[in-house]
Amino acid sequence: MVPPRNTVHLFEVSGADPARLDDLELVQRLLARVVGEAGLTPVAETAHRFSPQGLSLAVLLAESHIAAHTWPEAGTAYLTLTTCRPPDPDFGAATAALVREGLAADRVELRELV
Repeated sequence: MVPPRNTVHLFEVSGADPARLDDLELVQRLLARVVGEAGLTPVAETAHRFSPQGLSLAVLLAESHIAAHTWPEAGTAYLTLTTCRPPDPDFGAATAALVREGLAADRVELRELV
């Protein structure tokens, strides 16, 4: 059997602060922190602001990519990190806590796909 080539981490955010979910610079800093703490290598990034609210951001990584999509009106967001490098065993829980704090969220549910 061929070992998996990547791991996908999906962070489903609910009960988040709408102002934070619509703050482009804050969400960019949050993604940069997740990337840095995971020891990943950013290559390029792009972002789009929706009208009247909401954001989509993506960071291309040497190891794959991370993306965030926010819905301030619902207090929700999704962050998806795909990486070809096996993560540290504590990565999921530590990152969920970081996202919960950064977005002032009530809940961050993590799903991992291998």
